[in-house]
Amino acid sequence: MRVTSGLLTRRRFITGSASAAALTTTALTWAGGIAKPYLSRAADRPLITHGLQSGDMGVDSGVVWARTDRPARMQIEIATTDSFRDIRGGAFVDALPDSDFTAKLLLKELPAQDIFYRIRF
Repeated sequence: MRVTSGLLTRRRFITGSASAAALTTTALTWAGGIAKPYLSRAADRPLITHGLQSGDMGVDSGVVWARTDRPARMQIEIATTDSFRDIRGGAFVDALPDSDFTAKLLLKELPAQDIFYRIRF
């Protein structure tokens, strides 16, 4: 059995720090602690070619549509605050070749206040 003195040398500090950093990185990776991106910026995601459009607004209804460059499914979320903490509704609409890759939805029974909406393909 080897007994070492409690003296902290520069060599021991560097060796210990490197070991601790490697162990921490390994533990985080193993436990899933490294965050993955919420949105993929991959080149294979559909592109919105003409922006998000809305129109035909009435007292309690309106139309939202968007066009993409390929077949895709559009998700629409509706909220009464810009933070989207209180999502009031959502729907999925397909953008297919027979509609020229345009997804369109009539929103009904909207509350009489400002409405915020967002989409993603």
